[in-house]
Amino acid sequence: MHLWVTRPMADAAGLRAQLIAQGHEVTTEALLKIEYFRDEAIDLEDAQALIATSRNALRALKGHPVEEACKTVPIFVVGRATARLANEMGFETVIEGPSTARALLGLILNAAEVNDGALVHLSAENVAYNLCEELRRLGYHVFQPILYRSRRIEVLSGTLQRNLSLGRIDGVLLLSGRTAEAYASTMITHGLLGAAQKMTHFCLSEAVAEKLSSLQPVKVEIATSPNLDEMLAMTASSAAI
Repeated sequence: MHLWVTRPMADAAGLRAQLIAQGHEVTTEALLKIEYFRDEAIDLEDAQALIATSRNALRALKGHPVEEACKTVPIFVVGRATARLANEMGFETVIEGPSTARALLGLILNAAEVNDGALVHLSAENVAYNLCEELRRLGYHVFQPILYRSRRIEVLSGTLQRNLSLGRIDGVLLLSGRTAEAYASTMITHGLLGAAQKMTHFCLSEAVAEKLSSLQPVKVEIATSPNLDEMLAMTASSAAI
């Protein structure tokens, strides 16, 4: 299959290599651009732990005035890939949780004391699940510095538009709700609804797949668990057909 990887460039290269190893042809073109706010204040006074629900939260710390201080504070992270990056960056205590912010909540409740210091969520401007709100509801003191945001890339390259219109792209990988929203909007804007309806949409979760409602009917495959390993299991099965 010829697959389109829609991830932001920082995450696309490794995924591209894994898909090529499966036997796929791969086009990488992001639908979102990540912008970092490295001048945003991060209050670490009395912090008992940090929270990172994306690798972009960790990338936003690179070059930040309190980057080194952050590495001495325990950090809760979602999933294996975020934990790996935290370890590579030199965080002293990395607490790896499940692959979604909603699932990470249970781990935080078991490990963090409600009456201890603040929890500091290194956050995006927009979040799919408001972890901070839920923690505050349960009595925790939570800071939420906004360190990055994702912005839509509104125009596809001419090469990708041409390949889509000619039916040369067989499938697309969608790993977040915001990416799926951007994809659906962009395909309609570019007059590529017919192309979308011929493609297979590999989605990280049901929530991601729901963002494709404006394109229906489309073929959708959904990962059995919301992580990259399960996404790659789906594409591996498709490569074997």
